[in-house]
Amino acid sequence: MRDQFPDGVLPDEDFLHMVRDLPSGPTAIYEAWMDLARITSWWGAAGFIVPPDRISAHQHVGGDYQACMVNTATGDEFWWGGEYLVLDPPHRLEVTQQWQQPDGAPAGPKRVIKVELHPMDTGEGPPVTRMTFREGPFAAADGEIEGYESGWNESFNRLAGYLARQRGPE
Repeated sequence: MRDQFPDGVLPDEDFLHMVRDLPSGPTAIYEAWMDLARITSWWGAAGFIVPPDRISAHQHVGGDYQACMVNTATGDEFWWGGEYLVLDPPHRLEVTQQWQQPDGAPAGPKRVIKVELHPMDTGEGPPVTRMTFREGPFAAADGEIEGYESGWNESFNRLAGYLARQRGPE
């Protein structure tokens, strides 16, 4: 879903805004984003993997990270990286994201990803957390945002499955 923000955003910029209710508490979801051993279990669209040996991170505000998605059919590699801007466990994280060359040289525009986690009141049932995700800015005219939305939807489907498996049978 596209979201145009009035505060300092130009009319030709779009942000991707997605909301997912996930089957877990905020701490487990935050850890799924931050723990390199866990993130490789769900990060990437269908047909892609993030091998554990292709991800590195210095997880503190101002620290950097780099990762590589590999297309399982072709072997093509897609590198990206960025910087940790906000780490507020288990409620919020914010990072920059930019496609890169394997050596870390920029290969695309820098964007900001924001993730907010809010526990939902489900009464007596298992915990549910609403994850609000925003990424941007994207150039409104280039249509690139649709591809990102599709990829993140697939990743978040994988995240929901990963969290359900971690929770185990009810």
